[in-house]
Amino acid sequence: MEPRLAKIRRRIKKEGLDGLLITNLKNVHYLSGYTGSNGYLFIARRMHFFTDFRYQEQVKREVTPKALTHIITEGFSEGLASLTELKNVTKIGFEADHLTVSTLQRLKKRLRKVGKFKWVPTKGWVQELRNIKDSEEVALIAKAARITDKTLAEVLDLVKPGVTERELAAEIAYRFMRYTGLPPAFAPIVASGPNSAMPHAKPTARKLRKGDLVTFDLGAQWKGYSADMTRTVVVGKASKKQKDIYSIVLRAQQHALDGIHAGIDSKAADAIARDVIKEAGYGSYFGHALGHGVGLEIHDGLRIAATSKDKIPAGAVVTVEPGIYLPGCGGVRIEDLVYVKADGVRILSSSPRAKLAEL
Repeated sequence: MEPRLAKIRRRIKKEGLDGLLITNLKNVHYLSGYTGSNGYLFIARRMHFFTDFRYQEQVKREVTPKALTHIITEGFSEGLASLTELKNVTKIGFEADHLTVSTLQRLKKRLRKVGKFKWVPTKGWVQELRNIKDSEEVALIAKAARITDKTLAEVLDLVKPGVTERELAAEIAYRFMRYTGLPPAFAPIVASGPNSAMPHAKPTARKLRKGDLVTFDLGAQWKGYSADMTRTVVVGKASKKQKDIYSIVLRAQQHALDGIHAGIDSKAADAIARDVIKEAGYGSYFGHALGHGVGLEIHDGLRIAATSKDKIPAGAVVTVEPGIYLPGCGGVRIEDLVYVKADGVRILSSSPRAKLAEL
């Protein structure tokens, strides 16, 4: 935690602030280790952590000793106002994309009784740090990816005509809870037949049929960090068209995996895969971004898209997930989770993808 805290302190100093209020729980976790559902950080000369009685034992296990812990009984604004350190503070930064207007107004009103403060909106400071994963974070994400691979292998054994999308999605969620003690990182997608033409389809009561394409999009959590992977299979024998579509998507993904490296523009990375699909005549059937960052959140900062201005830094963990979606027919998406290095990527997913699996 210390290197992360040092980096955010440097940013606070650079921007001319005296303190920074962290209210986004994912950012609280990142800077303190805390995983509960109620907690705040105030970083000034010291780092102060605030929560309530329900979490006082959890705090002892999780929160870095670098933080001074305050168990509040009258609300966060009262707790913050009680800090003697505020005597040396005039400019307070806050997370503008997270703190609600009503909470900010409440804080301002209470702290007027303590002194005169200028409240400065900030955006993305901690997220910029989170975009680059340290070795501990990569290990946690890789563990989540291994659990995701294991779960998919088990659930594919259950694929047969007559089983419903919802039943398969429930099996995924059950296994994740069993293996990790945590729910899925996101609601699993199991989309069969024409439903697989919807990239974010919700599992339905539809029963699988022979000849269906079936898309599985799933991700486990491990100690707060997420995985994300997609595989598409077919029930029974695949048609020539299904194999052809799968082959195009696989080729697009492999080109992107071969071409992504630290420093590449996100839009350039997106184009590597998109151009393959366009040249095959299916450009209008690939309408979403190529990928996104993954970490404490399933969509964690970075976007690999034609409209993105991001550069992909060394140390990022991102998805690479091209797809083709044919209305009324079905869709194919292949998604892997990768760690970005200076000279390429390391794939964290390991489920087979070399050919369209016929189950």
